[in-house]
Amino acid sequence: LRQAIASHIAAQETLDAHGPAATPEAIQARKAVETHLEVARHRIQELLGHIIGGATVFLGGGQEASGIELADKAQDSASSALVRLFPQFSEADHANWGLVKSKARAGDVGALSQVGYPGDVVKHPVCRRVLDLIGAGKKGKEIQDHFQSAPFGWPKDAIDGALFVMLVAGNVRATHNGQAVQAQTLPQNQVGVASFYVDVPPLNVQQRLDLKALFQKVGVATQDGKQSEAAAQFLQALTALAASAGGNAPCPQSPDTPELLALQHVSGNAQLLQIHAQRDDLSANFAAWKKNADAIGKRRPHWERLLELYGFASGLPEAEACAKSIDAISSGRALLSDPDPVPDLVKELVTALRVALGKMQNDLAAAFKEGEAKLAASSVWVLLSGEQRAALTSTHHLAPPPKAAIGTDDEILAALYSRSLPDRRNMLDAVPQRFARALDDAARLLEPKAKRVELPQTTIHNTPELELWLTAVRSRVEEGLKSGPVML
Repeated sequence: LRQAIASHIAAQETLDAHGPAATPEAIQARKAVETHLEVARHRIQELLGHIIGGATVFLGGGQEASGIELADKAQDSASSALVRLFPQFSEADHANWGLVKSKARAGDVGALSQVGYPGDVVKHPVCRRVLDLIGAGKKGKEIQDHFQSAPFGWPKDAIDGALFVMLVAGNVRATHNGQAVQAQTLPQNQVGVASFYVDVPPLNVQQRLDLKALFQKVGVATQDGKQSEAAAQFLQALTALAASAGGNAPCPQSPDTPELLALQHVSGNAQLLQIHAQRDDLSANFAAWKKNADAIGKRRPHWERLLELYGFASGLPEAEACAKSIDAISSGRALLSDPDPVPDLVKELVTALRVALGKMQNDLAAAFKEGEAKLAASSVWVLLSGEQRAALTSTHHLAPPPKAAIGTDDEILAALYSRSLPDRRNMLDAVPQRFARALDDAARLLEPKAKRVELPQTTIHNTPELELWLTAVRSRVEEGLKSGPVML
């Protein structure tokens, strides 16, 4: 064989070295070398066939493989070696384990039908071996490494598929970062770092029916094979309901829920069994918490209305009386006390505000009426033209504001939001000044050089004091007259 290969190489190198033939002698020489090359090629093939045909294949341990052709011997020997290295591989030998994993992650408890198995999950050979290995608990990577090695050699999809389908069926429970997870919530790439535990036996039919009825009370529907998912929703809904059964003052304190927190820290069938064992207490808590939550929902708007009215009633005697009751309700968290004190307080403040608003509106109307009478009696005002009076009326806002409706609670609040009681008092106090300024402007229109002389303010107790005041007034007026007309 060595000589034949050397002849083949020499002939090929000769042809490559001389290149194409150009003369008849060169053409004849080249054909001779090509013939030599072809003879060497056939000789090599003949020798290789003879060598390979006589080759012997041995299995580990020295046993000679049977067979006629070398390819058959190698194929059969390799298959035999694989069987000897991975004798348990056949248990997971199916191409559809990827489909099992996908359907199980979607919550399908019958996902093993994809590998042609319709029976009990834990009786499938792959699931049975995985369950036995988990024991008291194993990390996902430990499980994967164990079954990917000899004597199993299982594909990763088969191992993960078995874990997911047993999670769905309730034979196994899992945690990730200390939190319970379900097949639907465990990311596929986190299987290795998750911890798996053999779960307690699944619930019987009656227990499942009891839980279905319990979950339905809080509006959680339960589908077959998804009881754990429904349990998580049930505990979340119950926790939210407990929070709404109390709150900030004056609501009562939200109830403590250590039992719900403890239930959320377990998973799988263990969780379902504990919920079933506590179903009477959980049902009673649900009824009590819902009653409180509904009552708070009904009473809170009245409480907020009370605070709204109280804010506008500042300064009224009734507000001071209500303040003590409001403080007592808030500090005592007595929003749900019976009888409900809030409606009477609301009624008391509404009545006080209606009276105060009514009086204020009447006082404003009277003040404007008095101002209008003062204008009508003024010798200056009557000398103005209609256009001048209208302009001054508009400039100094001498038209009385329209009276607001105060028949209902909403009308009273609307009136107060439009103009509060202090704003209305300020307006009332400003009415005389408005009319006085209007008369000043009217006088200036008629007598441009006229100036107002302010009369001194004092308290007069007797005739001598009156004489002194009159003297002071006379002095001021005379001083003002030096520069022109004066207005008093």
